[in-house]
Amino acid sequence: MKSERGVTLISLGIYIIVIIIVISIIFVISSSFNNTVSDMSKESTSTTELDMFNVYFLQEVKKQGNSISKITDKIEIEFSTGNKYTFKNNKIYLNDNIVISKDVDSCTFEQKEEDGKTIITVSIKLKNAESKTIDYVLNTDNNTLDYQDENVYVYNNTL
Repeated sequence: MKSERGVTLISLGIYIIVIIIVISIIFVISSSFNNTVSDMSKESTSTTELDMFNVYFLQEVKKQGNSISKITDKIEIEFSTGNKYTFKNNKIYLNDNIVISKDVDSCTFEQKEEDGKTIITVSIKLKNAESKTIDYVLNTDNNTLDYQDENVYVYNNTL
């Protein structure tokens, strides 16, 4: 009697089951990867918006001899240079016409004095991000400061 060597129905079924399992594993891994990339994209957008605000606001607070003219309802701050930062309609505006950050859920400005320094506390909550509170030290002196150490003009950064 001859032995039959070839693909039997049982081995074909096993091959199909193994291929389905491998394809399922690849699908789960790739969908997990895509979700992670999507989350990172949303997070980086929030970080970009915070960085844009930070660039403008740091430039303002480190100007020589600058002071706060007024803070209105904690959502608007005006400096002696004439520049005004306003939170409205989920955006932060510079002088009411330049959008420097968008997708902002909330933003408040507060002023306090500590050790003879004027500290501006900004609490900001961006969409898809955690709320952040950043304290900026205002350069009210008429002399030039050495800004090589960020702690000279950024007082405290907390999540």
